[in-house]
Amino acid sequence: MSGTGRAFSIGETTVLEAREGSTTMRVLFADTIFEKVFGRAGVSLEGHEVRMATPETLFDELPRAEAVILPPLAFGEKHLAAAPNLRLVQQWGVGVENIDLEACRRRNVPVCNVPSRGTGNGESVAEMVLLHLLLLSRRFAASQENLRKGRLHAPLGSTLWGKRACVVGLGNLGHCIVERLLCLGVTVVGVNRTLREEHAFWGMEQVFPLHALGEAVRGCHFIVLAVPETAETRGLVNAEVLNAMENGAFLVNVSRGSVVVRKDLEEALRTKRLGGVGLDVFWEEPPSPEDPLLSLPEVVATPHLGGVTREAHEGIARFVLENLNRVARGEAPLSRVTD
Repeated sequence: MSGTGRAFSIGETTVLEAREGSTTMRVLFADTIFEKVFGRAGVSLEGHEVRMATPETLFDELPRAEAVILPPLAFGEKHLAAAPNLRLVQQWGVGVENIDLEACRRRNVPVCNVPSRGTGNGESVAEMVLLHLLLLSRRFAASQENLRKGRLHAPLGSTLWGKRACVVGLGNLGHCIVERLLCLGVTVVGVNRTLREEHAFWGMEQVFPLHALGEAVRGCHFIVLAVPETAETRGLVNAEVLNAMENGAFLVNVSRGSVVVRKDLEEALRTKRLGGVGLDVFWEEPPSPEDPLLSLPEVVATPHLGGVTREAHEGIARFVLENLNRVARGEAPLSRVTD
């Protein structure tokens, strides 16, 4: 966003002086990490008054805020009660499971997220899925061990090409994942809570409802989890589902840790029912460095990096800025998740 305003800092507070004649929103970022993120994204918030809160100062800052930008942070009735001027709750990213949506509805405060597809976020996470699948199928950990031992031409891996994958969750992220798997010669089946007409044009072999997950994964070499965390999806992947998978299949989770029953996953790895697991999300975040799962050669783990790319940060920042500008102009914000 171009303009002639100037930025100056007061402690942990950044104020961007409004341009003459512009409509200014009082914006509160609920984590100081956003100052770095917006700097990297190259997106200017010129024209708005911006403050950065810490967990310790959040409630002190809320009374003034007209818009609050949230990381994965619990936000509910007590926060809303402290923010009488609030006009927008904007999630940085897709997941809104930490926001009390009903409380926001009662106060008529719109809650918006950022669509993953087309912003660089879904595209980035989909590439992370491919990274995990390739590292698992080509047995990367064993290959590194062989390098250390001076061995060539081992271990024997497998291709993604010619295999069958099940993508669980066919939202924007799921669509990005399906596209990329199809380009690699993978046959794809999908699973989604609702079956939509558009799914017929994605190139998938078949789409199953969520309650038929056990049927959908049969014969699949790869299972990718891309569902949001809801009451319906917590514990979705359990022993029954894991036992229905192709013996030696690979599971990749880029949704939320709670979607998988951990003890059932550990048992499937112990019995070699699963060939390997890729985790970019965990049951507790950050996971303990001493977590025994992280030391298993059958596990590929990354620290919730799916959407941590320059392109995703820029795309999300631009979307957030657009919503701030829309609300400032009295227009309806985009990607509203509350009625």
